[in-house]
Amino acid sequence: MLRHPGQAPVYIIIDGLDECPSTIGMLSPREKVLVFLKELIDLHLRNLHICIASRPEVDITTAFHGLSFHTVSLHDESGQKQDIVNYINAVVYSDMKMKRWRTEDKELVINVLTRKANGM
Repeated sequence: MLRHPGQAPVYIIIDGLDECPSTIGMLSPREKVLVFLKELIDLHLRNLHICIASRPEVDITTAFHGLSFHTVSLHDESGQKQDIVNYINAVVYSDMKMKRWRTEDKELVINVLTRKANGM
């Protein structure tokens, strides 16, 4: 189907590839997806476009190493960091159980989660 002359562009979008389970010792679901994507890429189809959204985990970056692709990293974007801070603030200050917490404890949770979020 993808090789059919006149085939309209096909777009495959995969979000959260890093969230796909990865196990050691057997072919994991993530590895199966990576193998499938590599096979698709190796077909060199002009009308096939693949977009993958994922954290840059070692097995994922290794699988695509050497391929011609465009990478966009949002980890260091200030807007994303502010979105994380806003979200954590909203949860901490709206959660019924956390409303009883001391202000210092809420601020500690917000600071630690924001610092350790690492862009996620």
